[in-house]
Amino acid sequence: MAKPYVAPGEPDAKVVAGLAQDLAQGRSDTVGKYFAAHGASAPQIVWTPSLEDPRHPVLRSFLRACGETDSVLPVTWLDSDAFSVLRDWAMIVEPGETEGDYIYRYYGSKIAEVYQFDMTGRSVSEFGGYISGFFAALYKAVELRRQPVMSAHEPPKQVFVRAWRRIIQPLVDEGGNFACFAVINIPDNELRAGLDVLPDAVMVVSADGNVCFANRAACVLFGQARSPLGSVSLQEFAGLELALPDAPEKLILEGRPRHLRRLTARGKLLLPVALTIAATYYRDQPFFIISARRDEA
Repeated sequence: MAKPYVAPGEPDAKVVAGLAQDLAQGRSDTVGKYFAAHGASAPQIVWTPSLEDPRHPVLRSFLRACGETDSVLPVTWLDSDAFSVLRDWAMIVEPGETEGDYIYRYYGSKIAEVYQFDMTGRSVSEFGGYISGFFAALYKAVELRRQPVMSAHEPPKQVFVRAWRRIIQPLVDEGGNFACFAVINIPDNELRAGLDVLPDAVMVVSADGNVCFANRAACVLFGQARSPLGSVSLQEFAGLELALPDAPEKLILEGRPRHLRRLTARGKLLLPVALTIAATYYRDQPFFIISARRDEA
């Protein structure tokens, strides 16, 4: 079974509690230092965001659906059509059994596809490292402040996303007590977006040979419903037996792609494909870029 990427180490509970208090008071300098200590850029934090703040239409739609409120919403709002239409990019997060931890009761399918793992039923602490600390501190700050917040942060480099942009809306029960969060979570990845509109099939493959991303054309060509979740090899995703170069860095240094032809199975049919293997760096990490098309020769 696939497992989520887990950063090394566990965040210090006292540090996380201090970050939560500072964030609830509107201070983001300490969380900036916290990220810097782990080699990451400081996250952006905006309390009670307006429609002018987000850069993405789905984020704006979420704000409109919330009524652009600066406070809490009733938990029954989760049953509304306004929330339902955004569920692919939404999460529902509740307090866990352990103080300071939170559980993903619902994890949108599009988020799982990008992260390559479905976190439904899993806890924030399972991310490990500074990311767990940041998530726990930010959710606690929203719980304390009882106001929505927008954030943008840089994930660990092993995650094939440049930044995650989210809005967290606190929800309360009939008695006015905090119940859970409704969250919209959008990845910012210009490489992924650019590849997805190409007519040719393209796969981004890690140095160890696992498919990190497959564009729409690749999913169609290889008969897959979507880009893979978890660690999936080229053989599993595309039915391709390929001897990749020793490392993407070697291919980059050579300065020329490799071209070859292979057969892949689609059901009972054998499909000839022409392949080009190149490589690039993304967020300082090397990746193979494999393009494919039906070989009509």
